Amino acid sequence: MQTILARAISILFHPLIMPPLGVLLLLNSGIHLGFLSYPQKKAIFLIMLTGTTLLPLSLIPLMMFQGSITSLKMENHRERFLPLLVTTLFYIFTGFIMFRLNAPGLVTIYTITAGLTVFLCSLITIKWKISLHLTALGALAGMLLAVAFRYDINLQFYLTIVFLSGGLAGWARLRLKAHTPAQVYAGYAGGLALAFFMIYTF
Repeated sequence: MQTILARAISILFHPLIMPPLGVLLLLNSGIHLGFLSYPQKKAIFLIMLTGTTLLPLSLIPLMMFQGSITSLKMENHRERFLPLLVTTLFYIFTGFIMFRLNAPGLVTIYTITAGLTVFLCSLITIKWKISLHLTALGALAGMLLAVAFRYDINLQFYLTIVFLSGGLAGWARLRLKAHTPAQVYAGYAGGLALAFFMIYTF
């Protein structure tokens, strides 16, 4: 039963879901982005969803067919390098589109941060299987913390949910023996630190 629950949690908090979720939180965080019109918010969300989730996911069957990866889980850390590198390119392209469409600077920086995070993970996975789930959730927490400090706004509700989600995902990855504790902690801390620095600084 616990294994089934852990698998469900791993799917629910899949790393590719985090970028559009993050931009959705940004658009509804109570800062200046809230003044955007509904069509503008919808366009930003759909661009993020397409570029950072749907397009990377669409290439997984092709990579499996070619033998680049053996399964959706990509249990061998070396298998993760190519998918992560391709995902980085999609993220960069998405950031470029945001820039060209004059999306709010915070949205563009968030997209660039997501791309940088994935790129660094791709380099790390050459030697080590860092937890992508926890890196993504850590980055989401870091983004929210940076926004809270930068704009002096109370995001306690969102932060509580995200921190709890990180705990659940960490438990799930360890339960499934997908990662060691060090890989889980390093992913979360690294994602949080990088996202906080980028969003708060730029």
